Amino acid sequence: MSKAGIQFAPGAAAGKQRILHAALLLFTEKGLCETSIRDIGAAAGLSNPALYKHYESKDALSRELFVFCYRWLHAALEKVVRGEFDSFAIQFAAYSSTFFERFETAPEVVIYLSDSIQHFWPDVQADVAGDTFIEQINRMLDSAIQREELSDDLDIHLTSAIIIGGIQQLSRMWYLGLLERPATDWAAPFTERILALAER
Repeated sequence: MSKAGIQFAPGAAAGKQRILHAALLLFTEKGLCETSIRDIGAAAGLSNPALYKHYESKDALSRELFVFCYRWLHAALEKVVRGEFDSFAIQFAAYSSTFFERFETAPEVVIYLSDSIQHFWPDVQADVAGDTFIEQINRMLDSAIQREELSDDLDIHLTSAIIIGGIQQLSRMWYLGLLERPATDWAAPFTERILALAER
């Protein structure tokens, strides 16, 4: 999947792992529509009949890949959302750090999710955690308001949209080489700017 070697579908056959790895790279580089099942088979070193033993179609493959990627990122962030922290500032710093660490581990996953969430949601909603990354952030902001750490006139939806938009744009710029990496070096300044926005 990436240099870190994240494993898709743990326990699955090596051929299936190669298919998913190849598909992720191609979907990220060429896009979902521009990638053919033949492209994926060739990149995975498998014939079309061998590929079809694992997946009946590109749609089935891309959907399974999306669900895996979504769960992998969402689960790590959900641990932060549900964690015990002394303040919203510390929790949000942990959230952004976790996201940026995941990006560094597998940047293709983050780009694939960003590029294809509109295509797959809400069809996959029942197969994943059931909420979006924006809803995760909404819950953190709402909890901070309930604890009176943030003003109750804070527009939660606007703030979470700004956060997600900022994360997505940073991810795209890192991926394209327009900003220096590692992404984790940006966690502290990003958190600082978001906290300044939320605390106004």
